[in-house]
Amino acid sequence: MKTFKLVNLKIAEEDSVRSFHLFDGLIINKEDDKQTWILEAFLEDTELDYFKNAQQNREDLEVLAVISSEKNDPASFYAHVHNVRHIGDKISVLFTGNLRNQRNEYAENLLDHLVSKSDLTGNDLLHEFRTQMKERPRLKKS
Repeated sequence: MKTFKLVNLKIAEEDSVRSFHLFDGLIINKEDDKQTWILEAFLEDTELDYFKNAQQNREDLEVLAVISSEKNDPASFYAHVHNVRHIGDKISVLFTGNLRNQRNEYAENLLDHLVSKSDLTGNDLLHEFRTQMKERPRLKKS
């Protein structure tokens, strides 16, 4: 198993990406035959209902996790909420999931979206592409 620091956590929803205030977190690659990852996030307790509902509904969530450094691109996981519990005035949310290998696909779709839906060119296009690769907004299907 390999353990890493989780530095940012977002959940991709229908047409948006929901951000959370992450106090601390870790992510573990179990290195098993199912390519399972475990994520633990320490969040504000105001998020308790959101994650309890996801756990009870057994929803698969698209989790966008930045690992080790804010400079890194987010890794995308399909994960479910395994456990939610109070720790002091915060909550611990434990996810179990699998890494999505979609970086190239997303980059191609984003570039296509920016080229066809904006007037950006040159350095402006490059700057917007880099910004959105970090933020990973949901792209509407054409």
